[in-house]
Amino acid sequence: MASVTVVGASGYLGSELLRILVNHPKVDKIVAVSRTYAGKPVSSLHKNLLGVFDQEFVDLDLDRIDTDLAFFAAPPGEWFAKLPGVLDRGVKAITLGGKFRIKDAAIDKETYGGYENPELLDERVYGLPEIYRKEIKKARFVTNPGCYATSVILGIKPLADFKDSIDLQKVAITAVSGTSGAGATPSEKMHHPEVSGNVRPYNTTFHRHTPEIESILNESFKKLRISFVPVVADIKRGIVASITLYAHSLDADLTKHYRSHYKTEPFVRITPEVPEMANVVGSNYCDISAAYDPKIKRILVISSIDNLLKGGSGQAVQNMNIMMNYDEKEGLHMLGGHP
Repeated sequence: MASVTVVGASGYLGSELLRILVNHPKVDKIVAVSRTYAGKPVSSLHKNLLGVFDQEFVDLDLDRIDTDLAFFAAPPGEWFAKLPGVLDRGVKAITLGGKFRIKDAAIDKETYGGYENPELLDERVYGLPEIYRKEIKKARFVTNPGCYATSVILGIKPLADFKDSIDLQKVAITAVSGTSGAGATPSEKMHHPEVSGNVRPYNTTFHRHTPEIESILNESFKKLRISFVPVVADIKRGIVASITLYAHSLDADLTKHYRSHYKTEPFVRITPEVPEMANVVGSNYCDISAAYDPKIKRILVISSIDNLLKGGSGQAVQNMNIMMNYDEKEGLHMLGGHP
C-alpha cells in the first residue's frame, strides 16, 4: 500500500487526483495540501467528494513530506526549490506543471523561466508511458506531459516509421480544448459570458507546448517542425487535435499500422471512425484515427483525450502505478459516458 501527498489539491488537477486516489486499491493515505483552504474539509470545495473524502486540507511545510510519493499540481512557486530535498528523503515525485518537461535547460528557461536546476532536468523522466515506460519504472522524478502535447505526440509518434516519406517541415496542428485547461483561478477571458457560444484561437504564433512536442518527437524524427494553433471552445473539458502531414507516397494501411504500434497500450484506442471527444471525457483513454489521402498526399490524424485525465491527473496516476510497480491500470478503469 502507498501513502501520497497532493500539493495543489484545491485546483482542477488536484481535484481529479483526489477523485482517482480515493478509489485506488493501492493507496491507503492521502495528504491534501492547500495553503488557501487549510483547515477546511476537502469536500467543502470539491463537493463531489462529500462523504467520501472529508478530511481537511493542510498547509504542510514541504520539507516535512514523508509519504511514499508526492504529486505537485500547484502553480509555479517555492516547491521548485524544495523538490531536491523531497527526493533526497526518498519520496518519489510527479510534477504536473510545465517546468521540467523540456530537457534542454536553455529552452526550459526561455519557455518557463523561474527556478533553475540542471541536475533535476538531467534526472527527470518524461511521463508518457507509451514511449518511456521503462525509464518511468526506474525513476524517482517524473514530469507529466502537457495535455496538448499528450494528444499530439501520441497522434504523430507511429508515423516515425514513414519519416523518410513525410515533409517534416510542414506539420499543421489545430487542437480544440475545454476551459478547464486554464485552471481553477478565474480570469476575464475564461469568464462564462466571454466563452459561452464562442470559439477562440489563442497563442497562435507560439504556445509553450510547441517546443515540448518538438523535443520529444525529434528523438525519433530529428527534423520535425510543427505549426500549432490551440483553440478554446465552449466546453468544460476534453481535447480534439487535428494533425495534418504530407507524404509524397505512403503504401500503408494506417489504421492497421497504428493498431500494431499501440497493440499493448492499455489506454490508446485506434478507431476507423473520427474520434469524438464525448467518448473519452471522464476516462484515461486516448482515441486516435489516421488516414492517408493519396489524391492530395495528405495524412490526417485525429487524436482525442480528456485534458484533465489522460492529459493530466489520470496520466499522473498511470505514472505512479508504473513507478510503484502496480498494475498500470489500477484506479483508472473509469469510462466515458454515453450519451
